Amino acid sequence: MQQILRLLPPLAAVLAAAELAHFMNLTAGLGAHPWWAGKVIWLGALPGLALALAVRLLHLPRWLAAAGFAVFGAAAFAIAAAGKAQFAASYAEDLLAGKFWYFGWIAVCTLTAATLATLAGPSAETR
Repeated sequence: MQQILRLLPPLAAVLAAAELAHFMNLTAGLGAHPWWAGKVIWLGALPGLALALAVRLLHLPRWLAAAGFAVFGAAAFAIAAAGKAQFAASYAEDLLAGKFWYFGWIAVCTLTAATLATLAGPSAETR
């Protein structure tokens, strides 16, 4: 029971942040397509939580996991932005660029959720 209760703060943090980002339409403001900007938030939330749990089970240092997720999240954002630019430059004909744009945003949301869940989880001293 104690282990399950330790999972509640990361879960609550990710769900609250996802709801706030969805309410504020944050992903569309940062460059996601308005039609699926809200969907990518929720498509990334659960895998991000699972990724944070997997890293926790591997007993990696929290700072290392959070920094790694943040770096890969920034790389995913760059890939999504490049996909958007190429897709727009091709007048919506470059389907591969459109996929980079869409799946790049899912990766951004996944890695953001993983970073947040890692930071909201218990530290190694309290485990």
